[in-house]
Amino acid sequence: MTDEARLIAAAGRGDRNAFEKLVSGRQERVFWTAYQVVGHFEDARDVAQHVFIRLWQVLPRYRPGLSFDSWLHRITINLAIDACRRRRARPEVVGSEGSEPVAEPLTASPFQDLRQREVQRIFLRLARRLSPRQRAVFVLKEMNDLKTTEIAKIMKLTPSTVRNHLHQARKELRRGLARDYPEYMPKGSAGKETP
Repeated sequence: MTDEARLIAAAGRGDRNAFEKLVSGRQERVFWTAYQVVGHFEDARDVAQHVFIRLWQVLPRYRPGLSFDSWLHRITINLAIDACRRRRARPEVVGSEGSEPVAEPLTASPFQDLRQREVQRIFLRLARRLSPRQRAVFVLKEMNDLKTTEIAKIMKLTPSTVRNHLHQARKELRRGLARDYPEYMPKGSAGKETP
């Protein structure tokens, strides 16, 4: 039995110390995955908090042999999609489309690349045009580097549906980039319609 499996088993029996050790290295990743999907700092913090509450509640049902990280991704994505739906159902509180500041990484160094923060800001603005599922698939594939089959399991979709969501997300993001930020498009492609 691995150390992780021991921690999972102990936490599933109610051992809070084991639970804290289990999640201590995963909190930042959960927050950033949620943030990429919901696009709002406060909502992402709420989602991350709910992820760990939900994890504590369902951990006794964890089946050994499943990838714990995939299971945690599933909880994160489901709660993030729910948060997106709730946000769309209520009036927008932020004044203008791009007025919410982009959150800084929790372990940001003083030398963090400004261009990376700009790309993050642009992504969050353009990703508002994606459906919650398209956004979740894009984040899992492009930002968490997961395989299509793993994303399909996490989101309970077929691999072809995952590929379709990814294709549509990329197409919409390229279209938005060409329209709103042509300076970031590869030379010669700014005026072309994306396939």
